[in-house]
Amino acid sequence: MDKGNKWSNLVIGVGLVLVLFSAPHLIDDFLYGIPEEFGLTNQQTQILAGIFHVQLIVFFVLAARKQRAGYYGFIFWGIFLALAGILKHLPKILKPEPYWSGLFSETLIIGMIIAGIVLAITSILAIRDLSRSKFEK
Repeated sequence: MDKGNKWSNLVIGVGLVLVLFSAPHLIDDFLYGIPEEFGLTNQQTQILAGIFHVQLIVFFVLAARKQRAGYYGFIFWGIFLALAGILKHLPKILKPEPYWSGLFSETLIIGMIIAGIVLAITSILAIRDLSRSKFEK
């Protein structure tokens, strides 16, 4: 397997792990009133969630084709979701009282943060590898 495929496959794999944590976490956000905290109705948030998932599908396709736009999209969403988890949820998790539905909700958030960071890093490395291979040609 050439290096380009290795990075593309790694980015796709980590992206799937991010989806594994972020999709159920999104449902948790709905259940615990997060959209209302931002002045959004459930319908508005559902539209935004649909746009988010369509973007992810596009980024998966682009990353599979080793296109920079897919990697840049994954960098954005990886960092965004990691920061959202860190800034919005982590302070509440660290309090002594139970958080939302307990360990399950906490696992989703921690997994989303870690997967988001790893996705951003692997996407950056994939872009660097693309740049290097273009330079070598």
